[in-house]
Order: sequence, then C-alpha cells, then structure tokens
Amino acid sequence: MVQMRRILVVASLHDPAGMNISSHLRRIAEMKEQLPPGRCKACWKGVIEEAELVLVHVEEDILYCSGVESLFEVELVVYANKHRSSANMATLSVHVSGNWDKAEYGGEPRKLSVASPMHIKAALKFLARLREEYSLSGFTVAQEQTHHGPTVDVPSMFIEIGSSEKEWRNEVAGRIVAEAILELAAHRPEKCVNAVGFGGGHYAPKFTEVNLSSHVGVGHIASKYYTGVIDESLLQQAIEKTLGGVDLFMLDWKGMKGEERGKIIRFAESKGIKILKTREV
Repeated sequence: MVQMRRILVVASLHDPAGMNISSHLRRIAEMKEQLPPGRCKACWKGVIEEAELVLVHVEEDILYCSGVESLFEVELVVYANKHRSSANMATLSVHVSGNWDKAEYGGEPRKLSVASPMHIKAALKFLARLREEYSLSGFTVAQEQTHHGPTVDVPSMFIEIGSSEKEWRNEVAGRIVAEAILELAAHRPEKCVNAVGFGGGHYAPKFTEVNLSSHVGVGHIASKYYTGVIDESLLQQAIEKTLGGVDLFMLDWKGMKGEERGKIIRFAESKGIKILKTREV
C-alpha cells in the first residue's frame, strides 16, 4: 500500500495573514477539526486528491516556532504568514527560511533550512496563475532570498501576503494563497534542474522569472547583502540543504562584487557544479 503524502501548514494565531489563509483553507478543503498535538492550539485535517493536508495554529510568532514539524511525518511544511516591508509592496511571496549570517529573527546562525526547488517553483507558478484568474491587480508574485527562522530539517517554505494590514486581510489574496497550497497538495511537483541563486536584492525578480519561465528551479537564494559573508562551509550547506542536491549555481552577475563571484565560481568548479548567469537561462 502506497503511503499517503502529507503536507503540514502552520499559521500563527496572532498573524492576520496566516488566519486569513487558514480560514480559506478550512472552508475550501472542508477540513475536519482534530485534537491538537503538543504545543499546537488547534488542528484540522483534510484529504486533497492523494495527499493529507494538516493545518495547525500556534501561539508564538511563526518565525520562532521551530520543532512543530517534528510532531508529524511530512513531505513538506508550508508556513502561511504575513510579509512586512517598509516599501508597502502588495506581494504574494515565497521563500525558504534560514540564516546566512546572524539569527536576528529566529532560527540558528549560519544554518539553512531544507529547500525543495521543485515545490518553490510550483508554488510560484500557482500563485502567478491564480493572481491572473482572480484579477488581483497591484500584487506582485515574488521569490525572496533565504532569511529568518525557523530552521527546519525537512523541506519547507514560507508563502506570504505582504506587506501591510490592508493586504494581510485581503480576502482574495487569502483565497489565492490557500488555493496555491491546495494545488501543492493535489499535484506532485515536476522535477526540475536544482539551483542555488546568488546576488541581487532581497526581492529576487530575476530568480522569480527563472522559476516561472524555465526548466530550472531556484531554492535557496543569497542576496548581495550576504554573498560577502558566505564561506565554503555555507556553500556546502546550501548543497546539502537542497532536496535532491544542486545541479547549478545561478548568478545575478551584476548583482554582486567581482571577488564574491570569484569565490562562488571557484567553489562550484571544485565540486563540478555548473555556473550560469540568470540571463543565460
């Protein structure tokens, strides 16, 4: 008998975006309430095609809720969360958690979570398609660099609504994210060429476009703010913390300093990893 795939969705009770997404998930998927395990405050389960979807609410800020995933045996953890930005951009965003340097907002210093490029790629595609289907004007679909906690040792991602109270409570945005999560549960993502991205800003439009429009899936991203502090141990960790390994390093060529490019290229060459510029895909 084939074991049913299981996806865990985690949302914080104090996060309006997470509660927005959660309410849509429970209604659309007709999820049934369960006895919450451990530190979870509430729990629901539903079956989507051949996958079990588990939704839990936690009390703490989601950036600091490490360990919740250990209560379940899962293929993927999805953190339904708000995104906050001083730029007040309306966004539907996806990223992996982890810290390239200090752990200022949860997680562990210089430790990455496990990225699944094929799931990241699929989530971005679902969000982009649903945004058009629902005519959600003004919202950008974006991949962000790897940042903040929690540090998770199973494949995981954040799917967020940004970046102010108005967007967090937007019912259409909440439904779109919920439906994207349900699509992840319903359809096993297609395998892709796994990549780690380097360079550019916190928001990563070039890597987003690679995920949306090519055969390459970009999981972890280190922006120009961190390429200077990355050493060989972190580069090796990016490989080890990518589900299925890494086929290539993708560089936003002008989005980092020359000496930083050189360091990354030399490491890739020593490991037999292909190097590509974003414009070469």
